Amino acid sequence: MAELSQDELKAIRCHPLKKGLNHFRTTFKSRYLKSKSANVTEVVHRLTCEAPDGGVQNVILDLLGALQNQPAARVLLSRIGTGPLSGDIATLYARLSSNQEHARHVGPLIEFVLNDAKDRDIWTAVFDLVARTRPTPQPTTPPPSHPSFTSSFRQTPWSFNTGGFEDTSEYRKQVDGPLTQELLPSLRIDIPDFVDAVFGCVPQLEELAENIFGLCQEEDTPIYKEGSGWSKWPSNAKEGDVLEWLQELMNRFTVYVREHSTRATDCRQIYRGPGIYLDGKTPIKRKMDVGFTAGNGQSRTDSNTNENTITRKPNWSEILVTGELKSNPDQDGYEKAWVDLATYAREVFRMQDRRFVLGFTLCGSRMRLWHFDRSGACGSSSFDINQDGLAFTRAMLGYYLMTDEQLGLDPTVQGPEGKRYVEITRGGQVERLILTKSIKKQAAIVARGTTCWRAYRDTDKTMKPLIVKDSWQYQERPEEGQFIKEATDKGVQNIARYYHHETVRVHGEIDDTLGNVRREMMKACARTSFRQNAPKKFGPTASDSQGAAVTGPMPPPPLLRKRSSSSAQLELQSSTKRSRTSFQSREAEKPLHNRVHRRIITQDAGKDVYKAKSLKGIINGFLGAIHGHESLLEAGILHRDISIGNIMLTENEEDGFLIDLDLAIRISNDHASGAPSKTGTKVFMAIGALFGEPHSFMHDLESFFWVLFWVCIHYDGRNEKGEPRLIKLGKTQEEAFDKAVDKSFTSFCWGLIPCMKELYQALFPGEKRWRSEDRSLYGQVKKILRKARESLA
Repeated sequence: MAELSQDELKAIRCHPLKKGLNHFRTTFKSRYLKSKSANVTEVVHRLTCEAPDGGVQNVILDLLGALQNQPAARVLLSRIGTGPLSGDIATLYARLSSNQEHARHVGPLIEFVLNDAKDRDIWTAVFDLVARTRPTPQPTTPPPSHPSFTSSFRQTPWSFNTGGFEDTSEYRKQVDGPLTQELLPSLRIDIPDFVDAVFGCVPQLEELAENIFGLCQEEDTPIYKEGSGWSKWPSNAKEGDVLEWLQELMNRFTVYVREHSTRATDCRQIYRGPGIYLDGKTPIKRKMDVGFTAGNGQSRTDSNTNENTITRKPNWSEILVTGELKSNPDQDGYEKAWVDLATYAREVFRMQDRRFVLGFTLCGSRMRLWHFDRSGACGSSSFDINQDGLAFTRAMLGYYLMTDEQLGLDPTVQGPEGKRYVEITRGGQVERLILTKSIKKQAAIVARGTTCWRAYRDTDKTMKPLIVKDSWQYQERPEEGQFIKEATDKGVQNIARYYHHETVRVHGEIDDTLGNVRREMMKACARTSFRQNAPKKFGPTASDSQGAAVTGPMPPPPLLRKRSSSSAQLELQSSTKRSRTSFQSREAEKPLHNRVHRRIITQDAGKDVYKAKSLKGIINGFLGAIHGHESLLEAGILHRDISIGNIMLTENEEDGFLIDLDLAIRISNDHASGAPSKTGTKVFMAIGALFGEPHSFMHDLESFFWVLFWVCIHYDGRNEKGEPRLIKLGKTQEEAFDKAVDKSFTSFCWGLIPCMKELYQALFPGEKRWRSEDRSLYGQVKKILRKARESLA
């Protein structure tokens, strides 16, 4: 067995396994070691060396999943690549899941775990396992035996973010890993002039901060002293004590601002909520330590004490600035602090119309300021608030005095709640569109950030419905609005019809992340990197501005086998390699990609296909959408993003149509789009697409199948979602599929079981994936669906 280095031994000691593998031990022993006389070695050898059944494979995958999720796996570095060991485990997980690797290699590791070996022995076995199963590099182009794959499709590589979840319940353990992966490639810290770029828009802030900081030192009992810092700062930096201190200090600041400035506001209040779950349209219950809130009745100020008192449960829609507290200053910039802050920013993006979100971390007395937008995240250099009291004063006053727009809210979405509107310029005339209902908002940070509203023209007395869609697109990609206009002009059927599209402008400038949103921050962000390392000790001075590195977990690659949410936290993630070093040269960095804010308006409004009142309505929706996909293909456009949110049903439930062409491609082009990645909803992707095959209409037809499968296991006819339990096997086995259908479909969807089994046979003939394109498959699929509709009638 390979020997562990001193650094590896230290990492293992600092991150013990504890009870992290107990679930695997209990499950394995209860199933395969019931007899006290059973020999562990013999049982493990029999189970892993012979062809393991699905149950054994699941248990093995559970072990790898548990190991991949251990903190030590995220700190230990790969010996075969440039990332953490967790990435290697994820790769092995994917290979075992898709039968590209034999289970016998895992036997020695299983024995160590079952025999309660020491942590160092278990991790040594993991290193040995990874080395033995290291995959042979594969060609990046499809094999020549599949000539259809060389079709002239304009391809874009796949990546995934937290906006791709289509689960009925999100759990924090599912989100944090993918969110880390989502942000890591674009994270930058120690940005020179970060403070000036963020707070430079606040008039007279510098002068006001200096005056108020001076007052803090001039009182009869100064609350700040040079050399010792803030007088009541809790030396233990416990969360509750810090919050009390911060509340009292902000009350003082508020009084000072009212006495010395005309810019005082009653709308900004410090938020204290470590024990309070925030309300919002989010399936995850989250608590946020500290921040700034819009107020709006969330709290009141006592006229006698100037203290803010919570009067009702706060809502994510009211959070203006996010904050995270840690008692240990060594956690500044380390994984836990910034990931926690990022999860709060994600909820704010989900609940508000945002261009960006601001936040801060306070680890012990070390503070770092943060900015999140659709291109990623960046942070200032950290500083000690007791040594640089003026910087702390300036930051807190800045957050308190900034306008909604300066804090990141979208100024082009105007008006109070319930009377909101956007204005477009169409045919040389300004039109005001009244937004009546928010119908979609993507929960992600580095993503398109798609938001959709129902709307109507304010001059239209009939209030004919329109759909307004905002998204942040890579500037390299063709505009979705052009695709929709082209499809409408060519008479494509069953596709949302074009009304207008434009690039959003703010203050006369194109609204893009690296230009209009970040402004002066951009050049600095391009010079520094944010990456993996263990927590570092901070000295008495602020971090240097050359670019620090930070630790983060390494999510696994796209997997072909999907299990229930309770055990699939690592299946919605993807793997990326990173450098071992704390610093990185500019040449080695991944470039930041600019995203442009675009707005599209279409004429057709419908409802989600799963909200149908009958199975017949569901089938009508799918028949219409598949017809629209075929019609679009005949016009030379391939959709490429078939998912539950993109298949719509007309209000009368007699037809369906497709929406969302922002990932579409023209099939006449044979060059890459230039966009850095192709995002998608992984749970609905064709198996071949997960293998990395160039995208074909055949993949989209298979995606229709998986979407319908998803509907059948989640919906009960009352528009209510059941527990998520989608099972997609990495290999196509009809018997296993039939069992999954019979076991998992809701009673409401039992009538579609024969239809789903026929579709399975059409899409996976002979229990195999397709190997050549066949447009007659459209006709076969529609014929099966029509037959099912007739049987229901």
